[in-house]
Amino acid sequence: MKGKKHYRISKVDTKLYVKGFSGVLVYKALYAVLISFGGFTVIYLLTSPLLAVFLTVPLLLFVLYRLSKIQRTMGPEAYQKQKIAKQLPQFISMKHPLKKIIKQ
Repeated sequence: MKGKKHYRISKVDTKLYVKGFSGVLVYKALYAVLISFGGFTVIYLLTSPLLAVFLTVPLLLFVLYRLSKIQRTMGPEAYQKQKIAKQLPQFISMKHPLKKIIKQ
């Protein structure tokens, strides 16, 4: 027993974190950064560097601000539920109870 190494098993956090985002919003933030970089490159090559900076940087900051606002207010789980609820057919996502609709 003397000289044997003991190893502790610990849980490793494999989640991806970007600027306080979590869940689906991390990937949305990464896609926004990649798309803005690609857009910057294309605009830079086709026009001028100044125009590329003035177009892509404010758009990127706006998208990140919007995602940050979603993260603070709803969180990634509620955002995902809301996104799924918008995809449901209208008869499933009724806002009024059936009894109210029948009485009218």
